[in-house]
Amino acid sequence: MGFINKENGQQPPQRQLLENRFRSARYNILLVLIFTAVNILLAVTQSNLYFLFSAYIPYALVDLGMLLCGMYPEEFYEAFYGAPYHSLEFSSKVIFVIALAVAVVILVWYLMSWLFTKKVKLGWMIFAFAFFVVDTLAMLIIGGISLDMLIDYVFHAWVLFSLLNGILAGRKLKKLPEEVVDAVAAEPVE
Repeated sequence: MGFINKENGQQPPQRQLLENRFRSARYNILLVLIFTAVNILLAVTQSNLYFLFSAYIPYALVDLGMLLCGMYPEEFYEAFYGAPYHSLEFSSKVIFVIALAVAVVILVWYLMSWLFTKKVKLGWMIFAFAFFVVDTLAMLIIGGISLDMLIDYVFHAWVLFSLLNGILAGRKLKKLPEEVVDAVAAEPVE
């Protein structure tokens, strides 16, 4: 299965297809990074928005830190705990700062994965894949299986598929000779 070039009716060279797959996986790492950072910012500003295509663990850490430190509105705690807000004991804001710092470290790892895969470095792509597998498992274990999270599951599966596809494409790219000359390009021009 491949794409056909509209100009000459031929399929693009294998190297180009593999590079496109690897590049697509890299862009998915970047999208996960951006949407997760935006979601964390939205959580901290107590916006009621949430973007999909986001990593679960960093967002959940910030959310938990906010919950434990009493950073949500009083109505939330009264509905959640069934007790008056003023009677609840909350943790120090240090807990929130630590949760936020760990979330930022995770985002930096995704950023490093994106940056260092630029030259088809498979180790960083494998790292991003493994890290996102852990993120997906955490989402399933902590968040449980729920119809409400169906779209999150689909997006996590898509990212995992894309990263795995990027790893496989990267491995094939490493095995290709540096310069592959197309038969069409090698023909003499008259």
